[in-house]
Amino acid sequence: MKELKSWIRFNEADAVATGDGLFSRLTGNPTLPHWLGNILFSMVLSDKSDNDKQARQLRSSAGVAIFVGENADPANWFEVGRAYENFALTATELGVRTAFLNQPVEVPAVRMQFAQWLGLGSRRPDLVVRFGHGPQMPYSLRRPVADVIV
Repeated sequence: MKELKSWIRFNEADAVATGDGLFSRLTGNPTLPHWLGNILFSMVLSDKSDNDKQARQLRSSAGVAIFVGENADPANWFEVGRAYENFALTATELGVRTAFLNQPVEVPAVRMQFAQWLGLGSRRPDLVVRFGHGPQMPYSLRRPVADVIV
């Protein structure tokens, strides 16, 4: 939860100032002054409440796509990214919304358990995306390319 809290931008001014993070409105939550968001976050969000929310979102989705790489190396990450990009562009063209659900692949031990559950052998799940029809949400902010490519 601590890491998640560090990435939440509770209002548009904070989101624009940092140029990154997860703007609270993108998750369907209201915008708040930074000081109030920090207080309420710790009071309202818990592992259980976040897991319950993710489960509700998953159950309401039309489906889930899991993008798998052969190995954990840049070439395979690139291929997984290309596959996701093709999927996302096609979904957009068809009016289908997508949302990342990466909790199963963010922690190495959980990723391994997830891969075993999926029967992937030595391959590794890299991205988990739910998809379906839903409302248009605001786009995430992005830093300028020059700020992230050296």
